[in-house]
Amino acid sequence: MGIDNNLLNFLISRIGRDRLYQYIDPYKDSLKTFIVPIDILKPHEGVIESYIDYIAKDIMASGYIKYPIVVDSRTLTILDGHHRVEILKRLDIEYIPVFLVDYLQDYIDVYPLRKDIPVTKSSIIDMAIFKKSIYPPKTSKHVYHGFTILPIYTPIDILKSLSNKIHLNPNIYSIPILKLNEEDGNVINV
Repeated sequence: MGIDNNLLNFLISRIGRDRLYQYIDPYKDSLKTFIVPIDILKPHEGVIESYIDYIAKDIMASGYIKYPIVVDSRTLTILDGHHRVEILKRLDIEYIPVFLVDYLQDYIDVYPLRKDIPVTKSSIIDMAIFKKSIYPPKTSKHVYHGFTILPIYTPIDILKSLSNKIHLNPNIYSIPILKLNEEDGNVINV
């Protein structure tokens, strides 16, 4: 596995280290599914309202989220699943399943879907984290090499009730849980 040195240098030049959150270990936590607070995730693309309606109907009819949201473990930038995140926000769901990937690794590539908007890993992180802006919907396509993101079939009812249960017993679900430390804003393993 190779590292994207351009992205590593970009992160170090912008934040002085290789990740935003010291409590998430990209080597240990990547390629795993976690439940995280929805409000710590950073989008890099907008959404299409007609897609929201279509996907929301499917989610509500099935009663579950089939796949986790794909998120960069170093910056918590959403790489795949912007529409699902928007739907879950509208449903007032506070904790969602995410699949962490290490964006520095060469097992993930990004390609532009729009000829007029070039994208790179660095430009996506820059847009989401530093410019605090977003690209238009469906600007990028991420391709994964050497692994498959498996369905997890997380029931919406469990996600809705998770806010109350997480404080009572954070290990009642088989998916490990990350939690936001409210004092310093960092993510901690629970």
